Amino acid sequence: MSPEDRGEERIVSDGEKDRSLAGLWNRARRVLRWPSRPDAGGWDAAGGGAVHRSKTLEAFLAAMAGSAAPVIVDLGPAIGANVAFLGARLACKLFPEDLYAHFDRPFARADGDGLEAMLAARLQQAPGSVDGILAWDVFDYAGRREAAALGGRLASLLRPGGLMMAMFTTALRHEPASKRYVIVDGGHLRHRPAPGARWPRRVWPLHDIETLLAPLEVCQSHLLLHQQREMLLRRPLAPGKEG
Repeated sequence: MSPEDRGEERIVSDGEKDRSLAGLWNRARRVLRWPSRPDAGGWDAAGGGAVHRSKTLEAFLAAMAGSAAPVIVDLGPAIGANVAFLGARLACKLFPEDLYAHFDRPFARADGDGLEAMLAARLQQAPGSVDGILAWDVFDYAGRREAAALGGRLASLLRPGGLMMAMFTTALRHEPASKRYVIVDGGHLRHRPAPGARWPRRVWPLHDIETLLAPLEVCQSHLLLHQQREMLLRRPLAPGKEG
């Protein structure tokens, strides 16, 4: 057992333009709801970034596989590898809604400035219609007011029993760069650096995360050696319903 496997986990409670890819891309576009042209070049086409195991991703994918054509909202940019993987694995309806484009701005922008209009424009799914949300580490770039508003909106989109995967830094970083997350396989993510004007603003204590994201319930919380917490949260089922 590796050191990461020995020390990474704390369970709080129960629960990638070549022709060889053309066919897979076409299949993915038929079953996923996304723009006709993904982000080309740039950091998505480049290599780099450390690969880490993700038990939370494993659990998220296993849960989504239990639904026929699950609806998934991805709060990061449309990354080719992720679109192809999720399409082949889940045959899902994927909505890439890059919220980093809003948060990755100079600090001179007031906390929450334009947030409500942005959320209304980008997150147009009907309340209770989403099976899963890949929030990545977007909350790390938000102020408290922004995080609370975003958390409330996301919680309203999830169906009862729907899941959100989110990551939170456990140590402040001060370099002008953020991260993007590329799915390597069902249990690993590549943490790829992405230059930007904004970096994680704070470390969110677990209690604050639970408060900000209420009424979502924490199913899993993994404290990782690469200074990050991965979490899986669930919208509670209606009273009398079984999980």
